Amino acid sequence: MMFNKILVKLAGYLILFLFSISTAYSKNEKPNVLFILTDDQSFDALGSANNPHIKTPNLDKLAAQGLTLSHVYNQGSWSPAVCAPSRAMINTGRNLFETGMQNKDVPMDARPDYPLWGETFRNAGYETFMTGKWHVSRDALLRSFDVGQAVHEGGMTYDHYNAVMLDINEGGNGVSKTYSSKKHTSELIADAAVNYLQKKQDSQDKPFLMYVAFLAPHDERQSPSHFVEMYPGESIPLPTSFKQQHHLDQGDFWIRDEKLLSIPRKEDEMKTFIGEYYAMVSHLDEQVGRILATLESSSFADNTIIIFTSDHGLAVGRHGLLGKQNQYDHSIRAPFIIAGKNIDKGKTIKGNIYLNSIFPTTAELAGIKVPSTVQAKSFVPLLEGKQDSMNDTIYGAYRHFQRMVRTDDFKYIYYPLIKETQLFNLKNDPEELTNIATDAKYAEQLNRMKQKLTTLMKQYKDPVDLNNPMSSYSDAGFNTDAWSLQYTEYH
Repeated sequence: MMFNKILVKLAGYLILFLFSISTAYSKNEKPNVLFILTDDQSFDALGSANNPHIKTPNLDKLAAQGLTLSHVYNQGSWSPAVCAPSRAMINTGRNLFETGMQNKDVPMDARPDYPLWGETFRNAGYETFMTGKWHVSRDALLRSFDVGQAVHEGGMTYDHYNAVMLDINEGGNGVSKTYSSKKHTSELIADAAVNYLQKKQDSQDKPFLMYVAFLAPHDERQSPSHFVEMYPGESIPLPTSFKQQHHLDQGDFWIRDEKLLSIPRKEDEMKTFIGEYYAMVSHLDEQVGRILATLESSSFADNTIIIFTSDHGLAVGRHGLLGKQNQYDHSIRAPFIIAGKNIDKGKTIKGNIYLNSIFPTTAELAGIKVPSTVQAKSFVPLLEGKQDSMNDTIYGAYRHFQRMVRTDDFKYIYYPLIKETQLFNLKNDPEELTNIATDAKYAEQLNRMKQKLTTLMKQYKDPVDLNNPMSSYSDAGFNTDAWSLQYTEYH
C-alpha cells in the first residue's frame, strides 16, 4: 500500500514536471523583444548619462529599470551615410566589411543573402513588426517583417513633417504606395508602435519582435516649438572639446554634415545648434514614453526585453566637427539600455560591445539558434553578471580615410591618406584633446597600439592597405569618390 502511494506521488510529480516544461517552452512564454533605435544620438545625449543639460525623463526611467552599457560601439562605415552600414551590421550580425551589402560593383540581387535578425525570429515563430527608418534593402525588409507601418526606406535628407513613408502589405507580400508622414516622424513612428501593441492584445498566438527605428535626432533639426523653447541658445554651455575647426582634413571634411554651420564655427550658432539637437531628443523621449507606457499597461509587460540604442553618435560641435564621419568617442559610441526579466536594474557596466551583438544576444535570450553566419558575440555573459566587458580592444574604420583601435586606457587613430597619427591617454584625457603620439614617453605604447590595429584589421578582413589606402580600397570594390565634391545630400 505504501509503495502504491509513492508511485502515485511520483506520477503526480512527473505530470507537473512535464506540464511545467511544456508551459515554459510554449510560444506565449517566449520573450517578446522591443528594439528602439534612434538616428545620430550621442551616448551622452541622455539625462541618465550624467548630462544635466538635457531632459529625457522616459529614457532615464528605462535606465533605472534596466542595465546601461556605457561603452557600445559602431564598428565604422564604408559610406558617408554611417547609418546604413550600422543597420547592415545590426541586421546581419556581421562585421563592417562582411555584411554583403557594401560592394558598389555587385548588384543587390547578387549579394550574399545572409540570414537577417527579423527573418531569423520570423522563421522561429515570432511575429515581426517594423516602423521607422530601415535603410537596408527592400528585399531585406520583406524577408524580415510580417507587419510594417510608417516605414522610411532611407534616401535623401528629409523634412520630419513631410517624410516619405510606406507600409508592408498584409502577409508581407510587397509594399504600399509611398505617402507623406504629414506629422513629425517621431510622432508617426510612435503611433505605429502603439497601435501595433494595442492590436496585438487581441492576437497573442505568437511572441513578437518590434523594430522601432526613429529618424530623430537626425537633421533637419525640427521639433515642436515648446521643445525648442526648452533649450534657448544662450543657456547651452559649449562642450569642453569645442573647437572652431578641426585641425586636419580627416577625409570627407567638407561633407554636408559639416556644412550645416559656418566654418570656422561661431559660438552662438553652435549653442543654438546644440539646443535644437537636445530639443529633438526630448521630443523623441516623449514619444518613446508613449510606447513604453502602452507596453507597461499591456499583458506583455513582464515578458518583454526592451533594448534602446542608436546607430552611432554625433559630434555636435566637439573637435570642431558636427557629424559622425570621425573616430572620436562622441561619434563611434552609442547610448545603450537593456531591460527585462532577470536583468539588473539601475546598474551601469562598461560592456565594450559592438552593435552587431544585438542579434545573437536576443536570439540566445529567446532560445533561438543563432545562424552560423553571425560573427558577433552574444553579450548574455554581461547580463548574467559573469563579466562586465566583452572586448579588450575596439576597432573602428571610416572608408579609406581613418583607422582606429581603442582600449580602456588609450586610443590610436591613423589617417592613411595624409599619414597623420593621434594617440590619446583616455584615463587622463577622456575628451581626446591632447595628442601624445610624438611624446617619447609613449613611444612603446604607440607601437603596441599600431600592432593591435594590424591584428584587428586582419581579424575584421579590412580591405585597406595602409601604404596604398585608396587603390586597395577601390580594388576591393568600395567607393572612393570625394563625396564633398560629387554629392550634396545623403543620410
